[in-house]
Amino acid sequence: MKTCPKCLSKMKDDVNFCTNCGTKLTDIESQVTVEADAAQQKTQGNSNTSQGNAAKQATAVDTQAIQSALQGYWSWLLGSWKSPFKAQKTTKYAGILTLFLESLFFTLGIGHGAQKAASAATNAANDFLGAFSNSNSSTYNSTYSVGFGFYFAIILIILVAAVAMIGIAFLIHRAVGGSAVTETFIDYLNRLAHYSSSILLLTFVFFLIAVSGTVGLVSMLVISILLLLISLVWTITIICGVVQLENGGQLDRIYGAVITGAICMLIEGIAVSLVISKLGDTAGSFISSMFRGGL
Repeated sequence: MKTCPKCLSKMKDDVNFCTNCGTKLTDIESQVTVEADAAQQKTQGNSNTSQGNAAKQATAVDTQAIQSALQGYWSWLLGSWKSPFKAQKTTKYAGILTLFLESLFFTLGIGHGAQKAASAATNAANDFLGAFSNSNSSTYNSTYSVGFGFYFAIILIILVAAVAMIGIAFLIHRAVGGSAVTETFIDYLNRLAHYSSSILLLTFVFFLIAVSGTVGLVSMLVISILLLLISLVWTITIICGVVQLENGGQLDRIYGAVITGAICMLIEGIAVSLVISKLGDTAGSFISSMFRGGL
C-alpha cells in the first residue's frame, strides 16, 4: 500500500496518482529519497569531522603528557644529584630509565673505544705492510665497524646485572627489616637509582672522553678514576639499600650488608667476564675480517 504524503490517503502499489488530491506519488518519493540521502551524507560528514577532531585532541594530550613526564623526570634527576639520600616520589619508570641511560652511555663509550682500536690496528697494519712493499694496492681492509649486536648485548648485560643486584639487595633488605618493610620492589629500585644517580653523570663523562678522540696517559688515568668512582658509588648504594632501616629484623644489618656485597660482587664479576668475552669476540671478528679483505 502507498501513502500520499499530503492527504495521507491509502492507495494500491500500482497507483501513480493520489485518488483523493491528485498528487503524483513518484515525484514525491524521489524527492524524499534524495533528501534522506543528503541527510545521511551530512550525518556521516559530521561523524568523520568529530572523529578527526577527537584524534587531534588525543594527539595533543599524548604530546603534553610526554612533555610533562620528561619534565618530571628531569626534576627528579636534578633533585637526586643535589641530595641523593632525599629520595623523591616519582613515576615507576624513573629508576629503570636511569639504569638504562647509564648502561647506554657506558656501552657507547666502550663501543667507540673498540671502533677506534680497530681503526688504529688497521692503520698500523697498513703502515707495517707499506714499509715492506712498494705497492699501495696491498692494504688491509679498513671498513670494519662494531655492529648493533655488540651494543645491544653490552647494554643488556649491564642492565640485567644492575637489576639483579638490586633484586638481591631488596631480598636481603626484607630479611633485615622483617615485617616492618612494606616497600615494593619498584619503589625500592627507584630509591636506589636515586641514591646512585651520580653514576649517570660519570658514565656521560666516560662517553665524552671516549668520543673525544684523545688516547693517552691522562685520558686513561681519568677513565680509571671514573670507573673506580662508579664502582664505589654503586657499592655504597647497595649497602645503604640494605642497612638503612628504622628498626632491625632477625638478620643483623652488618651480616646483611656482607651477604649482599658478596653476592653482588659475584654478579658483577660475571657481568665483567661477559663484557670481556664480548669484546674478545669482536676482536676475533675484526681480525678475521681484516685478513679476509686484506692482502
